[in-house]
Amino acid sequence: MKLFIALSALMAVVAAGGDHYVEHKHIPIVHSELVQSNDGNFKFGYESGNGIVVQEAGHVKNFGSKDHETNVAQGSYSYVDPHGEVVSVSYVADENGFHAQGSHIPTPPPLPKELVEAYAKVGSHPEAHHEEPASYKGH
Repeated sequence: MKLFIALSALMAVVAAGGDHYVEHKHIPIVHSELVQSNDGNFKFGYESGNGIVVQEAGHVKNFGSKDHETNVAQGSYSYVDPHGEVVSVSYVADENGFHAQGSHIPTPPPLPKELVEAYAKVGSHPEAHHEEPASYKGH
């Protein structure tokens, strides 16, 4: 009896699944470029028929100095969202990390002046702030 119930449930799931085929429209690439060199410089970009545009260029900073080489890239991309609005992002990636900018990317509010001044004060005297808290002394 349990086998019959299990098989019936399985058949119901398969029958309810139906055909989920989604036809994908071919989207042409209307422009494409790629330039590379042996010293780490590169540039690439493309544009598709549905409004996606991507471009990036980069190089190796301090090329040849193995201990100080850094990959640097800057670029942008844009696309049309489902509401018909163009979304654009520009970015830089280097030794300081990845930093993106775009009107749709949330940004934090500025820090209060007092907090900035407190951080600056602490940062200018780090030796004064390495004391162990009293609750940890002697443990």
